[in-house]
Order: sequence, then C-alpha cells, then structure tokens
Amino acid sequence: MEKRIPLIIDCDPGVDDALALKMAFSSPKLDIRLLCSVAGNVSIRLTTANALFLTKKYGGDIPVARGSASPLSRQATDASGVHGASGIGDYVIPAHDYKLDSEDGVEAIYEALKAAGEKLTLITLGPLTNIAALLERHPDAASLLGRVYAMIASVDGTGNITEYAEFNACCDPEALAAVVASGAEIVFAPMHLGRVAKLAQQDILEKGRGTEFGEMLAQIFRGYRDDAAGEGYVAMYDANAVEALLRPEQYDFIRCTAEVNVTDKPGQTFLRPDGEGKCFYLEIKDPSALAEAMLSDLFPG
Repeated sequence: MEKRIPLIIDCDPGVDDALALKMAFSSPKLDIRLLCSVAGNVSIRLTTANALFLTKKYGGDIPVARGSASPLSRQATDASGVHGASGIGDYVIPAHDYKLDSEDGVEAIYEALKAAGEKLTLITLGPLTNIAALLERHPDAASLLGRVYAMIASVDGTGNITEYAEFNACCDPEALAAVVASGAEIVFAPMHLGRVAKLAQQDILEKGRGTEFGEMLAQIFRGYRDDAAGEGYVAMYDANAVEALLRPEQYDFIRCTAEVNVTDKPGQTFLRPDGEGKCFYLEIKDPSALAEAMLSDLFPG
C-alpha cells in the first residue's frame, strides 16, 4: 500500500473550507496529524468551533488546536457576509462534547512538526498568521516544514476583498510576506481557480443525497452568498489546495516567484512565472474533469 502523506491543515471554516476539509478527511492518501484554526472568514471563536465540529465529526481522532485570533499587526476582518454569521451558512452546530486538544495552535503545530520524524506537508486555507507566528517563535520550524499548499493570493495582483488583494492575503499581508521570505516552497492555489472550479449546489446535494454530510450542506447553502460564483454555485477556492495534493495530474504547476505588498496596497500579490523560482502557482487543466473529481472526493464510494 502506498504510504500516506503526513500533513497539517490550517484553516478558517468557512463554507468552502468545510467542503475542502471533507475531501481531505475522506481521502485514504492523507495522514492528517493536526488541524489548527485561524481567524479569517469569521472570528477565531467561530472558526475554532466549526473546525472542531467538522474534524471530530468527519475526521475522527485528528487533534484540533485553536490558532491566532487576529493578524500579526492589523485589525481582524471577516467574510461573514459571504459565509453567514456562523461561518457555515445557516447550519447550526448541534450540541456535542468534542474538546479541543490545544489552546495554543502555534505551539501545537511546532510540536507536531518535531514529533513527525520527517518533514510534514502543510495545507493552509486561510490567512497565514499561524505559520508566520510559528516561524517567528521557532525559527527551526522552517527546516521541519515540507511543501505548503496555500489557497491565497492572485496571479496578477487583483482581488476579491479589495480591487488589488485576495481575501486571505489581505487579512494578514505581513504573515504572507513572512512565509514567502522564509524560503518555504509554496504551491499557490490563487483566487481565480475557485471561479473556474465551481460546482452547482444542486449537483453537490444530488451526489450527497441520503448522507449526513449532504443534509448538512443543504442547510449550509441556505445562508451562503457568493456572487462571484453565480447563483446556485459554490466557488471551490479552498478545495484546489487539497486537490492539488490529492490529484496533481489535474493541474499545471507553474514555477514562480512571489511578491507581496504590505504598504500602500496591503495584500496585493504578484506570482510571476520564473524558471528559477522556488514557489509554484496552479492552473486547472480541464475544469469539467476537475469538477467530476471534486464531487467524487466529497462523496467517495
């Protein structure tokens, strides 16, 4: 049997985060050692509650840690207007007795890296606050990190939260700049991929008919508003970071260098094709084939 990929997931659930997490939890290819929340789509209280419930419900005994409550040096913002007041649409998390495994996500990530005995892959679905804080607190963590698959930034410096910045990059541009400067090998799943890799809500619900997760999504979608995807669709922004690891054949990996603006247009990011660059950004080869793969990975079997 092929060795599973050991990794950590850092996220801010989030409707599309919930879909990406379910894909990761359902894959036999992944060995998820830790899941950590971060403030982003909604407050750290809500992203942590959502991450804890989704992980313990669908990911089993994966440890869950509470991450950073605010950006490195800026005021927190959120996207509750898109994801709903709770972060996951109209879904109300039922009463449960799930407990956090750590209240210090940055330290939990470091301990997981040290305990692994090998470099761990990292998937990030929100602002990079936890990862920048990790590298500042524990400089040796850079040598323990493997490749980082990040849903963040745009190829050309345009955005969806401002005219020049993608949401995750805009939330904490200093964090993104710090992780880029660390020399980490980052695979960027830029903003525009989510508008190409979009799924019809009806297709998702039909595929999930009769499953508990499908019923959950029906409630989630009632409070989800993403004009960029189009009425009745879900832009699969975060899912691209997961699918690039699960199904790399679905993407072109474009070697690049990354440039992050933290001054006059904070969060503006340019990913420039460069044969000498250490990072990559993704382009989708066949949107129809990817959509079919995403549905299959959401509801395997």
